[in-house]
Amino acid sequence: MAPLMAAIDVAIDRRRDATLSLLADLVRIPSTLGNVRPAQERLLRHARQIGLDAALRDIDLEAVAAHPDFAPTTWSCAGQPNLTATLHGLGGGRSLVLNGHIDVVSAEPADWWSYDPWGAAIAEGRMYGRGALDMKSGLVAALLAIRSVIDAGVALKGSVIFESVVEEECTGNGMLASRLRTGPVDGLVIMEPTNLQTWVATPGVVWFDVLVRGKPAYVGRAGESVNAVETAAAFIGRLKPRAVERLNTAFAHPAFSAQDRPLTLNVGIIGGGDWPSLVPLECRFTCRMSYPIDWSFAQARAFVDSLVQEVAAEDPWLAITPPTVRFGGFRARGWEADTGGTLFRALDRCHVSAAGEPLGRVAFPGTADARYIDRAAGEQAVYYGPSGGNIHAPDEYVDIASIVTTARVLARMIVDWCGIAAGGDNGRGTTT
Repeated sequence: MAPLMAAIDVAIDRRRDATLSLLADLVRIPSTLGNVRPAQERLLRHARQIGLDAALRDIDLEAVAAHPDFAPTTWSCAGQPNLTATLHGLGGGRSLVLNGHIDVVSAEPADWWSYDPWGAAIAEGRMYGRGALDMKSGLVAALLAIRSVIDAGVALKGSVIFESVVEEECTGNGMLASRLRTGPVDGLVIMEPTNLQTWVATPGVVWFDVLVRGKPAYVGRAGESVNAVETAAAFIGRLKPRAVERLNTAFAHPAFSAQDRPLTLNVGIIGGGDWPSLVPLECRFTCRMSYPIDWSFAQARAFVDSLVQEVAAEDPWLAITPPTVRFGGFRARGWEADTGGTLFRALDRCHVSAAGEPLGRVAFPGTADARYIDRAAGEQAVYYGPSGGNIHAPDEYVDIASIVTTARVLARMIVDWCGIAAGGDNGRGTTT
C-alpha cells in the first residue's frame, strides 16, 4: 500500500493550486440562504470535469415534509438544489459518502472585516472569506481526495458519493432530502471544520420566534401605553439567564465535561416599531437554543413553552397578554459518535497515516448533519475537516495546509473503506 499512498500524495500535491483556485471561486459566490445555485453549478462543472457522475437535484418537499425530522420554514427551497456526484465502484465493496454543505451564514456587517468577505484573499498561509472554513474548504478537500485516487489509477470496489447539500445552517432539510434520495450507505464523512480532529458529540438545537405585544396610546401620555420593544427587552433579560442555567443543570454529558456551560440561548434577531414618535405595538425576536443530547424536539419545545409562560407571568402586562411562540427552522436532534464502530476506527487509522499523530476527539457545541444517519440500517458517520478560525464571525479563514492534510486523510479513507478492485492498483499516478 505504501507505493499507492505515495502516488496519491503526489497527485494531491500536483492538484493543490487548482484546488485553491476552486475554493476561491466558491468563496467569491455568496451562497447564503436562497442563493446557493451558482455555487452548486460551479461544483457540478468541476465534478463532471474530473469524471464523476454528477447531477443537481431539488429537494423533494413532499418527501421531506412527511419525515419526523423535517424542519418547517417560511421560505421556499425551490431552485436551491443539492449536488450528488458519484465515482462508481466495480462492486463488492462498501459505499462511502463525502458530504458537506454549500450554504453559508451572513457576512454582515461587512465593515467589521479586515478582508473582503467575498474576496478569497490569501495571506500568511490562510484564505479569508465567508465560507472559506465553514465549509467550502472541506468540500474542495473531498474533491481533491477523489481526484487523487483517480489520478493514482485506483479502481475501487465500493462507490464514493460526493454530496454538497443546502440549508445546513438553518434546517438540515438538504441533508434529509439527500439521505432519503440516496438510501442506505455504509459510511459517511462530513467535512466540517473540525481542526483535523473529530467531533464525538453535538447537542440538540432549536430555533423559535417570540412575539411580544404592547398597548396603544399616544407616545406623550406616559403610563397609558405599553411599549412592546421595552417589554420584550426586559423579558429577554429574565428569560435568557434562567434558560441557560436550567439547560446546563440538566446536562451532564462526559464529552462536554471540559466546556463551561456548553448549552446556550442566543437572541439572533430582534425587531419592532417603525417610527420614533409611535409606541411600538409588536416586537418579535428569534432565538437559537441548544439542548441536551438525550432530549427530543418535543421536550425542547415543551421546555421553551413552559419557560416563556413562567417568565411572562411575572410581568403584569404579559400575564394578561402572553407572548406567542412559534417554532420554525432547526429542530435538530443531538448526536453521538460510535467510537467503537468500523468507520471511526478507519478514520483513526487514516489520520495517523496522513498526519503522523493520534486523532483528537472533541465535542462540538453546535449541530451538524450527522444526526440524519440511519443507524438501524447500519449507517455510520464521522466528522473530519480542515482547521482555521473565526467561524460565523468576521475574518473567517481556513489554514491552507490543513486542506491538503484533510485531502490526504480522505483519500486514505476512500481506499481503506471502499476497497481496491482486483488489478485496480497500478501504483502510478497519471498525468492527465
